[in-house]
Amino acid sequence: MIKTMISVLVKFIKFRSLFLIAIIFIGVTSCEETLEEETYSSFTADNFYTDTNSAELGIMGIYDALSNRNLYAQRYLLYFQSSDLQRHWRQGRGNDDDRLSNFDIEENNGIISSVWNAFYDGIYRANSAIDKVTLLRDFAQSSGQTTDLEIYNNLLGDAYFLRAFMYFQLVKNWGDVPLRLSPNISLDNVKIERTPSVEIYNQIESDMLLAISLLPEASSIKSPARINKGAAQGILARIYLQWAGNPINDTSKYSKAAEQAWAVVNSGQHSLNTIIEPTGIGAPYDFPFPKVYKNLAENVYDLSESMWEIHFSYPGLTTADAGYVGTWHGVVSHTRSSFSRGAPRWYALPTFFESFEANDTLRRDWSIARFQIDRNDNFIEPRDDLRWGVGKYRRYLMPTLSPNFNAEAMNWPIIRYADVLLILAESINETIEAGGTLPPGVSIQTAYESINKVRRRARKLDIDSPDSSVDLSGSGGDTFRQEIRNERAWELCFEGVRRYDLIRWGILVDALKKAGTDLEAAGYDASQNYFPAANVQEKHNLLPIPVLAEINQNPNILNTDPTNNGYR
Repeated sequence: MIKTMISVLVKFIKFRSLFLIAIIFIGVTSCEETLEEETYSSFTADNFYTDTNSAELGIMGIYDALSNRNLYAQRYLLYFQSSDLQRHWRQGRGNDDDRLSNFDIEENNGIISSVWNAFYDGIYRANSAIDKVTLLRDFAQSSGQTTDLEIYNNLLGDAYFLRAFMYFQLVKNWGDVPLRLSPNISLDNVKIERTPSVEIYNQIESDMLLAISLLPEASSIKSPARINKGAAQGILARIYLQWAGNPINDTSKYSKAAEQAWAVVNSGQHSLNTIIEPTGIGAPYDFPFPKVYKNLAENVYDLSESMWEIHFSYPGLTTADAGYVGTWHGVVSHTRSSFSRGAPRWYALPTFFESFEANDTLRRDWSIARFQIDRNDNFIEPRDDLRWGVGKYRRYLMPTLSPNFNAEAMNWPIIRYADVLLILAESINETIEAGGTLPPGVSIQTAYESINKVRRRARKLDIDSPDSSVDLSGSGGDTFRQEIRNERAWELCFEGVRRYDLIRWGILVDALKKAGTDLEAAGYDASQNYFPAANVQEKHNLLPIPVLAEINQNPNILNTDPTNNGYR
């Protein structure tokens, strides 16, 4: 695997001085981490980037940053998902993952520090790549090396996209953050104040638009782990939606979201995967299951719907390239089962199960696993309905299992075409409500057709044939807004977007408290089974800047906000 090949080479990308590494990025991680001695080669960014091959490896080093345990392999993936649809597996034990997932958050949370450090590490790698590959690109252009020029442009598309993507994760979680665009380490760009969110978003937009102009179409990409033009446009549409909502509320960005989503639809590069059929495993719970999720288990790449994924593998003797999708985010499975262990960190709330429409049972049952696997490979009912796992990520469907109980080789889908269709529907409706201008050829009927394709697929119907028993209709407005929000919950549950939807809609606190009230009304004890209902506050729309990862080394970061997002 490429990541394994470059595991030593990427070390040079981090920083030129071990002393500066200690100053900038020392942080406390969770109790799950072990210390590893790092080996540094004689490579530096100055002498490593020499040709297209070394530039390719440098770009892979940025992707590698996203797939480590602090980000999408485990911590960012699992512990930043809290919402009104699910409950964390562990309640009140005081560990950092438990406290973060249940909105018992403090500045010294080790997971917050680890995630912060990891994103800035990835940004540093991107900054290095942008600087050095730009020089190679410019030389290729001036010397007429047309083949190399195209390669370098594509690689720069990766680098600009990845830098923007990582800054998007930072700004939507922390708001104002330091904007660091240079790989050169000095006190001037280490001890800096927080940059206003709007400036961060402007930089993200600039990077994204440049990346889109340089990236190839999905049909030219062999792996979903590599970004393509359509996926970048889908992510940019998502960024515009977040920008348009709380806390910035720049409603002019709704029309830009519609523009990018509509470009994806018009490209002809992406479509919904309509194959839904039983898997042949898991009786009596072998309900129809979408190929788009089965592909994740079988490592089948289909960029038409699963537009961009974080890639994991288990080719060797360590878990360095593996993730926790399907093991800690999936179906409950006994350790001694031949399907190996499944220990979900999230369980679906029974009240969310009850929220699905009466004719939406197929999607409900592939999203929420109302079963578990015992030591004898029997598929059985859990002891209670507070232990329903996440049905989209099923380790038992993998043809080859890793030898590790916890780590596995299932990819994580960052964005699917279904999300782009729902983004298009929402951005059209909100553009009209805000008095904005829609892209040419787009109307409110485009929005209804987009959401109805998703609804028809969920019921295994022809996505292009209208069906009055399923389709939504009307003239948009508040009613359609709520219908879109419901559809996003049902279609995208457990895919890492719900919390940020609630934040941008300005309803995070209300939604989580309502989930607790609904649980109690259904006969459950929310005080024992859904801690966020009691803990969540308005300040939790953002996270605190971590003390150990940033504030201790950069006290200037509190100059513009001594309250640290309300946590002081």
